[in-house]
Amino acid sequence: MYTIIFTTVILVLLYFKKRRKKQEISVKVFILPAIMILFVSSIFFFLGGRIVSTLYSSIFDKKYDAKVVKYDYTDGDSDSAPAAIAVVEFKNDKNQTLQKSIGYGTSHPVEIGKTIKISYHEGDRNVKNLSFSEMKLLIGIVSVFFTVFTIAMIAVIMHVLDRDLSVIWKIVGGIFIYLVIPGGMLFFIVALSWVMWEYLQGRKDDTPIWALGVCSLFVTLQIPALLGYFKMLFEKKSMTGSRSKSVKTKIRLSKFSKRIPK
Repeated sequence: MYTIIFTTVILVLLYFKKRRKKQEISVKVFILPAIMILFVSSIFFFLGGRIVSTLYSSIFDKKYDAKVVKYDYTDGDSDSAPAAIAVVEFKNDKNQTLQKSIGYGTSHPVEIGKTIKISYHEGDRNVKNLSFSEMKLLIGIVSVFFTVFTIAMIAVIMHVLDRDLSVIWKIVGGIFIYLVIPGGMLFFIVALSWVMWEYLQGRKDDTPIWALGVCSLFVTLQIPALLGYFKMLFEKKSMTGSRSKSVKTKIRLSKFSKRIPK
């Protein structure tokens, strides 16, 4: 519903923008923007709805202590293995013992026997897991995608209102330079180091020696590369700061020299 309303409003504003600039107005001109706006807004409102619903439940809903007793599994396919869906057991307000699924599958489910906080309304098919410490990966993924589509929504609104998008490009560039690149390098270092650690602990003793060699080689190369990247960023920032200071000094000196009578 929100997606349709938002898309309609944006298309109307886009129509008036094109009309004001005397650009071509036809159905085919609006097909691609409509598809893109529908795609971006549907994901934004879906993720936003899930976030708001979870926050509301964590603040206002009644909470229960539930123990994970077993797993259900999703249907796997040729590309992915079945994901485990935790099933919890708890007692409701009527002191009835219920078993309900948390409603989503993951490759790293909550351990069987662990007690978590949930919210539940009578008649619900699933419960809501409110133990956020057990959903670090899911929260991280949702946060990243919600941030990306929030920026995209702001860019769409600014575009139809004919605002300068340079701020958006600076934000995107900053995220890519300061978060995506170093984050990706750090992820590879941690992941490859974890493989070697698991081998040394005897939990992955079937890992081929050549694979361990490749992991150690990439870790050895990635660590100095990451340090060099951070050094480059800080040096660039310090150089930019010194340049701006020198420019400001020159401007002040020129203004001062103009005040001196000849």
